[in-house]
Amino acid sequence: MSQFQAVIFDMDGLMLDTERIALACWDQAARIHGYQLDPAIGLGMVGLNTRDCVRWVKSVLGEDFPMEEINVTSRELYHAELDRDTPLKPGLLPLLQWLEQQQIPRVVATSTRHEWAQKKLRKANILDCFQGMVCGDQVSQGKPHPEIFLTAASRIHVEPAACVVLEDSDPGVRGAHAAGMRVIQVPDVKAPSAEVLAFGHPVYPSLQQAHAQLQAWQGLPR
Repeated sequence: MSQFQAVIFDMDGLMLDTERIALACWDQAARIHGYQLDPAIGLGMVGLNTRDCVRWVKSVLGEDFPMEEINVTSRELYHAELDRDTPLKPGLLPLLQWLEQQQIPRVVATSTRHEWAQKKLRKANILDCFQGMVCGDQVSQGKPHPEIFLTAASRIHVEPAACVVLEDSDPGVRGAHAAGMRVIQVPDVKAPSAEVLAFGHPVYPSLQQAHAQLQAWQGLPR
């Protein structure tokens, strides 16, 4: 398989171990507002931008569900948690260091809003590891639409077919696949669906294995 020229990173659940925190804060916020919700509702939001999260939840719970109020409470709880700690996924720093040594551009494509994404990456001390960032509020259509990935590739002037995407969620994998990019999936809080696994892309339990796959694609020793 041919070498690649750039790597596009998802953020939450892929680089930052934050999805569990987000789901716990969402559940706590719902209970504060008097709701005991099925965990599947929170899991259904993984990988989606804010607009699509609202659409998803209201499609399940109805238009009268106070999503906006619960979101405000959830965000307050979430950012208080991240102010204490923004945990990195194992294997991320060696991977970023290797890509830097190989002079391979890195760009972030996250469903998170730009202001929050920038804050989280800065808090985690990895913001300067990337040559660009495209966020959920900077595109008209969120994952699984390919727009965010195509925009990320254009920011670093690399053809989509020469990019590898690292993703944890099914919507991200679907978007990367639709963009014509290679993708490696490192699942986090939600296992890949059978439909997504049918794409035949590599799926690994950690970034260490993803790192080894990238080295193999570049024809380098693992």
